[in-house]
Amino acid sequence: MDVTEPSHTLPLAGVRVVEAAQMISAPLATSILSDQGAEVIKIEAPTGDRMRGLGDFRNGMGSVFHACNRGKKSVVIDTKTDDGRDTLINLMGTADVFVQNFRPGAVERMGIGPDEICARFPSLIYVSISGFGPTGPYADQMVYDFVIQGLSGSAALEGLGGPLDRNGKPTPRLSKGLVIDKATALTAAQAISAALFQRERAQKNGGEGGGQHLQLTMLDAGLQFFWPDGGWNHALQGDDIQVMPHPAANYDVRTCSDGYVTLNLGTNSTWGRLCAAVDPALADDPRFATFTDRQAHAAELGQAVDAVLSTMTVQEALARFKANDLPGGAVATLDDVHLDPQVDHNDAFVEWDSPSIGTIRDVRPAARFHATRGEIAGEAPILGAHTEAVLSAMNAGLEA
Repeated sequence: MDVTEPSHTLPLAGVRVVEAAQMISAPLATSILSDQGAEVIKIEAPTGDRMRGLGDFRNGMGSVFHACNRGKKSVVIDTKTDDGRDTLINLMGTADVFVQNFRPGAVERMGIGPDEICARFPSLIYVSISGFGPTGPYADQMVYDFVIQGLSGSAALEGLGGPLDRNGKPTPRLSKGLVIDKATALTAAQAISAALFQRERAQKNGGEGGGQHLQLTMLDAGLQFFWPDGGWNHALQGDDIQVMPHPAANYDVRTCSDGYVTLNLGTNSTWGRLCAAVDPALADDPRFATFTDRQAHAAELGQAVDAVLSTMTVQEALARFKANDLPGGAVATLDDVHLDPQVDHNDAFVEWDSPSIGTIRDVRPAARFHATRGEIAGEAPILGAHTEAVLSAMNAGLEA
């Protein structure tokens, strides 16, 4: 793949983002903006982002850092010094968006809090991303993805249908993917785009400034992401509620003779198709007559389906599913995800040679803008690679 500088045709071309953030949620959010054409200047301490060494790594750079920071410019500033703080503030003055995920209170102590900075630069969109927010009983606690998985109910939901604990209740389980971090990143990227649109509309209507402080917590983003389906049995309050069992117990991976398939055994709309594809006798079993019955007898239904699927290969099962228009799919190993024929058809992955990290398999941006070119913005930066160029250009602008 020929990775070039972002084209002026990209949706966010001309937008400058200054990011003072580490880990996943904030950097991934700005990486999405980078792929959409924004210039993202990543501010790093002399020691660099802690994520630089996470995952497989080569030439001193980890695969996770690359995925969350591709196409950015790295500028090293020691923000603990007065000169470093002033340099960061001057860079904010050149930006449309500033994103930070320091622990609550840190930016105020540094002299770069949102009230002070937004008053100085009224058109700036100042974005604060934190675990819990600036106030409350958990505000000063260190937080990672798994903490919010537990608090949001996500871990409890993942346990439904799994092994029971000593009290006979489902044992909570964590998702191995950093779902809260990524949900926060997606929420932040969308909110930043909305704030940019609002600012442009305000300025077009004769207003000045148009900037604002945008706050986002991992807890709030996680709850928003989890609740629509996770809160199935806990959203409606009061009386006269028709209770429907949560289908998670029948929402699982099933075993074939040579691999695994995904299948939902409990839905109403596909129940007849499931019976036709797996075993027509299931349709006459009184234990499985209604949706509620299938949830109440989820274990027995799973055993009945598994008894049939275990005699089939994955391809035989998929052929049955397709013939009966039944949703289901193969479970790919991590080594084989890129080989799936639909993934290949969608051109979802690209392998290219990055000067910094070497040959890498990357996922293309999911949003494809047909009126504009959309592509991976480029490689993740070597620590401090753009410090001199960015700061020299800024100083020249200040002097002018």
